[in-house]
Amino acid sequence: MSFDLYKKRLLSYGNDERDVVLNNTKNIINNSFTNSFGYSVVKINDVDTEVIVVNKDDSTQKELLIRPDQTVEKGATVLVGTQYYLVTDFNGNGINQKAKIKLCNNTFTLKGSKIQTIVEYNDFGEPIYDETNTSDILIPCIVDTSITIDNTDNAINLPEGRINITIPYTEHEDIAIDKEFVMYGEKYKIMSIDYTQSINKEGLIIINGKKVS
Repeated sequence: MSFDLYKKRLLSYGNDERDVVLNNTKNIINNSFTNSFGYSVVKINDVDTEVIVVNKDDSTQKELLIRPDQTVEKGATVLVGTQYYLVTDFNGNGINQKAKIKLCNNTFTLKGSKIQTIVEYNDFGEPIYDETNTSDILIPCIVDTSITIDNTDNAINLPEGRINITIPYTEHEDIAIDKEFVMYGEKYKIMSIDYTQSINKEGLIIINGKKVS
């Protein structure tokens, strides 16, 4: 076989030699993915997704390897077995797609909405409504009583009676300054909301709560 013919066949897998290498690498990863150690099917935002689960020294954290070209948004919920995690970071170059996840240790409750349904009309033709409430919304969350500093494992405790709650980016009337919520049987008031880990309504928000009597 001539070199020109070999090169022509090779380039049928891409536009140039770089594309050929990338596509071949992706094919190798995809073909061996299901046989990899740690292979599992988890639910990411309630959608079955093939991943490779990598355990870390910290039992509350794991890393997920995703198939080439697939992405996972920061703030997505991940159900591994019976436990929920939140995606705290995602990086990828099209080949090595990695998501960091952290174990959820509670749920944050948002009140259900009210729904009005017309059941009949009065003698004046005005509608008579029946009002019902939808079920409360339970959001998997990470509750912390300390914060890490300088991107290290060093942590400092929050003031007594204060907690941080990390949830996926969510818009709801209950997520507002001075709104109250219950966590671990105690009542708290929202003191601040940190949106710096979200962009374009995706990512994470951190709610700082203070215990109230």
